[in-house]
Amino acid sequence: MAWWYNNSGLNLLKGVEGDDTNPIRLTSAEILDFLRRIPQARASFNEIVPTMLEKEQERLRALAGGATKFFIADYKSVEDLFQANQNKAGVQTCGKRGGTRCGGNN
Repeated sequence: MAWWYNNSGLNLLKGVEGDDTNPIRLTSAEILDFLRRIPQARASFNEIVPTMLEKEQERLRALAGGATKFFIADYKSVEDLFQANQNKAGVQTCGKRGGTRCGGNN
C-alpha cells in the first residue's frame, strides 16, 4: 500500500483541485502514466482510494473512468491474449483432403 507515499509519508494521490488547503500533489497525467506502466501502482491505487476523502475519491475515480477498481492489463497479459487468439485461428487449406498430399496417391 505504500507505493503512492513518498519518503516523508505523504500520500501523493491526495489533493482536490482548487482547494488551497489540500493541493494536488501529482497531476492527472502523472497518475495515469504510473497506473498504465506499474502493476504495484495499480494495486496500491485500489487499496488507497477508498480510504481517502470523498472529493479526492471523485477526482481519482474520474481518472479511472469511474471504475471502483482500476485495471489495465500488463504487457505479459496482452501478449498472452494475443498469442491465445492466434492459436485459435483457423488454418486455411485447399485440396481434396485439406491441402496437398505428398508421397502418396492423391
